[in-house]
Amino acid sequence: MEGVQPFHMRNRSGCTMSKTSRERCLFTIMTYNVHRLIGNDRHTSAARIAEVIETYHPDIVALQELPGARFRPEEAGSAQDLAHELSLLEHSKTLRFVERERNGNVTFSRYPMRLVRAGGLHPATKRRSIVPRGVLWVEIDLGCTLLQVVNTHLGLTPPERVSQTKVLTGHEWLGHPDCRPPVILCGDFNLLPSSPLHRRLKDVLNDKQENLTFGHTEWTFPSHYPVVRFDHLFASPNLTVESVQIPQTTLTKVASDHLPLVAKLRT
Repeated sequence: MEGVQPFHMRNRSGCTMSKTSRERCLFTIMTYNVHRLIGNDRHTSAARIAEVIETYHPDIVALQELPGARFRPEEAGSAQDLAHELSLLEHSKTLRFVERERNGNVTFSRYPMRLVRAGGLHPATKRRSIVPRGVLWVEIDLGCTLLQVVNTHLGLTPPERVSQTKVLTGHEWLGHPDCRPPVILCGDFNLLPSSPLHRRLKDVLNDKQENLTFGHTEWTFPSHYPVVRFDHLFASPNLTVESVQIPQTTLTKVASDHLPLVAKLRT
């Protein structure tokens, strides 16, 4: 209607936005365990993982098991190596990451991003697991809103996962007052969708794959012949799922021992 001004709202950063711009806030996120960049053919290749990412044009990429130069500079296949390979590609060259890898968790984004917290997944009163597990929490400015992305990788044994899930849902991470919607929790949980711990995480956030028709009939591990889904993406209720795919191609079946999970969401 002529003369009517658009409705505006203010995000947490103090910027005003129109209702129309907010409705158009659509983004794609990939969560992917890259197995230290070692493929099923036992070859290490950052370029191959970069090619997988490039194929699906994600705006946000949450990776697990990526050796990082900050903590393990002696290892090949660091976050810097992958960032360099991504910079050579047409769609992925705008992806950036914060220089704070933690226990193999690295998050890339084409939107402005800041590190909120990186830390371990073990209570102070318990000894650490044999394989250290961590969490990487970043805040991403989508323009229309500030998105909290929590990227993690849980342990291999049930006692570890019970303890780690308690920490993850506690006051340091998902229960922190700054971790307010919209929120995405993603990564390799080493949990089946039918497990009690998966249901506990669903009590905090929603498993977006369950909202789609294929439900739990699509798997992510092992990549060459997937029979289970350990990789999940949970999101707060104010995020709407548009689509989810688990690409099974010649490339994804060899690049890592996990398949990537790619979701398109709308705020």
